[in-house]
Amino acid sequence: MTTINAHKLQRLIHQTRPHISPDDTMPALNGIRLECDGIHIHALATDRYTFAVARAKVREETDTWSLTVSEKTLGWMVPWLEAHEGDTILDLTAGSDGLAIADDDGKLTVPAKDLTWPKWQHLFRDAMQETALADELLSLDTEMLARWKNADSHLRVWQSAAEKPLLLVGEDFIGMQMPCRYRGDAKDRATVLTAWAGSLGQGGEPATITAPPAPGAVAEMAEEMLRHTLRSTSEMFGADMDTEKSRGAFNAWVHSGIYAWSAYRILQALKKADPDLAENTVRDLSEQLESGEIGEWAWDEAEEAGHNPQKWHDDYEAHKKNLAEKAAAEAADATA
Repeated sequence: MTTINAHKLQRLIHQTRPHISPDDTMPALNGIRLECDGIHIHALATDRYTFAVARAKVREETDTWSLTVSEKTLGWMVPWLEAHEGDTILDLTAGSDGLAIADDDGKLTVPAKDLTWPKWQHLFRDAMQETALADELLSLDTEMLARWKNADSHLRVWQSAAEKPLLLVGEDFIGMQMPCRYRGDAKDRATVLTAWAGSLGQGGEPATITAPPAPGAVAEMAEEMLRHTLRSTSEMFGADMDTEKSRGAFNAWVHSGIYAWSAYRILQALKKADPDLAENTVRDLSEQLESGEIGEWAWDEAEEAGHNPQKWHDDYEAHKKNLAEKAAAEAADATA
């Protein structure tokens, strides 16, 4: 038995499904191949022009197995799978009658067969060991390029020769796309640069791509948000409303409870939609909170979003000044 959460299995299928061969006379390629090596489940799909391989770690080491699920079967299997929340634990068992998927409510047996499939490991291993192409440009079919949009938010690419496939690498994802023949004259970078020299001028610096945040712990933050919500709402109802200071404390507890509850609900929604993204986001957020620099980051974020944080600051200072003047006037009237 192999154990994995529903989000990871959904993601494996989502990443590779665009690469399934439409030729139903070739059952081995007209579906997604699932291979478990005991540590990862790999999902594979190819139509010989593009080839996608995605993987996800299982919850604990397990037996090895392999099965192919047809595109027709995926048509009803995927909606059933997507009805599960992302953190639902699924137990997978490969057998002669297909792939059994069990959750807390029961078991579904998905028709699947262990069909003969192309050997794929050496193709990617050889491509990764070859030196990247230095000068010639790669020609690609743009309709095939669209298939990679589900692979990852960012992909790294290289090619060792003009006639070799383009290699694409994401997080727990690798893929290949075969090049197509280019019939124009500008086949190398120098020729293209010369042709575009007037438009490009001096050029510019490439954008920097930051690494994804390290994983964190959603459960701890969710618990803290609930605890803070309850504490804030409790203190809110105990506030004395007879003085300006007490009313200010009441408003502070109200806002504190509102934002803690809002953060909890958003966190739970993110966890259901994408548990891995939720974990990454919480870890990144925890590191920011521990640094003590969130005020500076908030200021920069506000400016980048087109706001005016200086005006916000000035307006708040004016508000505090008005409150102080009002309190002083009330005190003067009381002693008059």
